[in-house]
Amino acid sequence: MQLQSGTTLCSGKYKIERVLGQGGFGITYLAVQTGLNRLVAVKEFFMKDLCNRDAQTCHVSVPSIGSRELVERFRQKFLKEAQTIAAFDHPNIVRIHDIFEENGTAYYVMENIDGGALSDQHLPMSESVAVDYIRQVGKALAYIHSQNVLHLDVKPSNILLRCNGDAVLIDFGISKRYDDGGSQTSSTPAGISKGYAPIEQYNQGLQTFSPATDVYSLGATLYKLVTGETPPEASIVYEDGLPAKPNGVSVSVWKAIESAMQPRRKDRPQTVSAFLQLLDNEVAQPVKEETVVVAKVAQPAPTTPKPAVSTPKPAVSQQPQPKAKKSRTWIWVTAGIIAVAGIVVATLNIQSSTNSRDKILANLAADMVYVEGGTFTMGATSEQGDDAYDNEKPAHQVTLSSFYICIHEVTQEEWEAVMGSNPLNWKGKRRPVENVSWEDCQTFISKLNSITGKTYRLPTEAEWEYAARGGNRSNGYKYSGSNTLDDVAWYRDNSGKKTHEWMTKWPNELGLYDMSGNVWEWCSDWYDGEYYAISPSNNPKGPSSGSDRVLRGGGWFDIPGSCCVSFRSWFGPSSRDDNIGFRLVL
Repeated sequence: MQLQSGTTLCSGKYKIERVLGQGGFGITYLAVQTGLNRLVAVKEFFMKDLCNRDAQTCHVSVPSIGSRELVERFRQKFLKEAQTIAAFDHPNIVRIHDIFEENGTAYYVMENIDGGALSDQHLPMSESVAVDYIRQVGKALAYIHSQNVLHLDVKPSNILLRCNGDAVLIDFGISKRYDDGGSQTSSTPAGISKGYAPIEQYNQGLQTFSPATDVYSLGATLYKLVTGETPPEASIVYEDGLPAKPNGVSVSVWKAIESAMQPRRKDRPQTVSAFLQLLDNEVAQPVKEETVVVAKVAQPAPTTPKPAVSTPKPAVSQQPQPKAKKSRTWIWVTAGIIAVAGIVVATLNIQSSTNSRDKILANLAADMVYVEGGTFTMGATSEQGDDAYDNEKPAHQVTLSSFYICIHEVTQEEWEAVMGSNPLNWKGKRRPVENVSWEDCQTFISKLNSITGKTYRLPTEAEWEYAARGGNRSNGYKYSGSNTLDDVAWYRDNSGKKTHEWMTKWPNELGLYDMSGNVWEWCSDWYDGEYYAISPSNNPKGPSSGSDRVLRGGGWFDIPGSCCVSFRSWFGPSSRDDNIGFRLVL
């Protein structure tokens, strides 16, 4: 619920006019600073899925006890963002006027920038204009880098324009401060803006930073401004590089973009100033379009138009004129052209299908997050209480190597891209695949690895539980990400007896969705109810043989106890159910 027009804040100092925008973590309002009679923008901390507002008092509350700690952590992060920006003094960085807490939440007040965002401008724009904006934003970045701060979310929508044309960098919500050696001094995981974030930002275990990370995003922003197209995602750039230079973009500017968007951080300009120097060496002028040679089929001389249907049909005794023979020849030529065109269209359709598949699988690769290895207690730990069963005992220490895991269960879109079919009951691209056996999963993984050249696999049971508990960021929850199941899981009491799209419940500490609920997830291990008593302590992989495979996490049809992070289930490897899917690791 948003604040209504006319609402006053900070003892009447600010009067709300209207809403400017709302995201997952806050609402931004246009307001009047009454004492100075000037327009300002007021940003309110309000987590859309977790916060409620009393309509009479405007007080913000968090009804779920299990979510209060999480909301408070992000509220402190919100205040820290405001304090970070307020400490800056640069013409191309948004100015913060005030910070205060009220109504059970927090606010900060900033200048009202009413020229719109770069993302709202007509694109592509001329090189000279685009490069001028990039120089301005680059100077802002060079300034914050001198303060040992990285922005980490540079993109056109985070660059606003003042009425005089000045570009202003905003939204420091995922910025990080780092020391002189490059080590981070803040621990909040960086977010991902696909197309603008370099490959290192997908590694949530990254412990060192450099300005070259922002250089990549600045180059990607220039890419968008001069081409009008969203830059390819980092995984595609890593595998295939950037596409060929488009018409209308100068060689020099394209080389600067390629330099900034090098997949390996050490191959990029190491400072924003070095990148800007590449642009300062050029005079961006309108570029002459490159000549494109198109093969043309020779056209026949115009023939007599085809008679209308009402024209009488010639008598059979009439002799065909020479023109008829020529028309017959043209029919064959036309047929040939149509046949060739059909082949071309078919080829383009195949290519389009391949491109679509590649994009889906590139997104899958981008959704893999790093899980730093460590030691944890596996099984019936104290927070599991009376819900723990004998096959979860004894609780025992396990040490795991680092690995990557997908933030979501394998989706129907991904399954169709690899297998070409959809075996599911509840259709939806972002819904999890279900009705797949353990053996079906192995077939999918084999084909996926053949296409991508990667080594995807199912997690071991120990890897699954470690990730579900939040890895080395674990807060010791009973379920994956919370002690309140409704916050993080679709299960019997709230699912409506069906699966749901991922990202519709809250993730756990590692940013993983649906580790509790939605669908059960196959693990690679054979099942043995006595295995914990003899399990190796380092990277256990389960018994060497068995009749059933392990399932974890619970599903849409299950009771809360089945969704606990330690709960173990099992099923035959050839068995299928509309409550069972899987998740990938690398």
